[in-house]
Amino acid sequence: QASICLIRYTVLRLKYQLSLRQYAMAVGCVFGGSCVLPCRFQPNSDTILHWVKKNGKDVQVHSYYDDKDQLGYQDPLYKGRTSLFNDQISGGNASLRLARVNLQDQGRYLCYASTSQNSQEAFVTLTVTAPVAGVDMVLVNNIVTCKSRGIYPRPQLTWSVSSRPATVAQDTTEVHEDDQGLYDIIIVIMSVIIIIIERISNILFFCSEGSSSTLGIILGVFGFLLFIAIIIVFIIKRKVKPLLTLSLITCLLHFFIFSRVSSGLFMSDVGLCSFTNRIIKLLLI
Repeated sequence: QASICLIRYTVLRLKYQLSLRQYAMAVGCVFGGSCVLPCRFQPNSDTILHWVKKNGKDVQVHSYYDDKDQLGYQDPLYKGRTSLFNDQISGGNASLRLARVNLQDQGRYLCYASTSQNSQEAFVTLTVTAPVAGVDMVLVNNIVTCKSRGIYPRPQLTWSVSSRPATVAQDTTEVHEDDQGLYDIIIVIMSVIIIIIERISNILFFCSEGSSSTLGIILGVFGFLLFIAIIIVFIIKRKVKPLLTLSLITCLLHFFIFSRVSSGLFMSDVGLCSFTNRIIKLLLI
């Protein structure tokens, strides 16, 4: 009889192990937004769902049983920010919706689903990023300042000239972490080079931010100026009137600069019209 009991116990244990299905996945969430941590299970009666954050100690995120949410043991960090797709639970959807995502939400989560027939565990690793909203570059009295704010993970700002690393006279870089854990970065360089607005033959600075991705202030200035030069040669050979020549170049420059300004890729304290007129004068000298 002891042998029969042992065999029965082994069969029951094997049956449980086969019914306990596990899988893992990773999810990326944007800081301040909403995010869904996916989890599916084989639906049946007596559904019990638990979401737990595995952070050294178990942190109760969300629970569901007796056909309703059970938040009595929910950790205060998640209060008012979690919800399930209750109308889809009967179909096997145990996914968790997390609102107002912050950096503390990062980590490994366990989704446990149990029914009268089987049990399932799913692990979801959540990472949070705060993408670059923009990079501001300002030139004042030969001092170039490049700023980017509210970034995660910790960013790096780099300088380059025509897509090549730049050597600058002096530079000062400041990185600050705010109370939410996001990073603000400011870099200032004392440049001995006058930017292209002053002389076309000199160098144009590029400022780019890099963390998980790279955002650059990219201008195809040199290619465009070559295009303008070709047009000027064509106009001279065709003996087009100077007034028409000036109007054509002005139109092209305004189109080029406006397209960069409107897309947020070029930022300067120099006015658009002033910039255009100065370029035209240099081209026509």
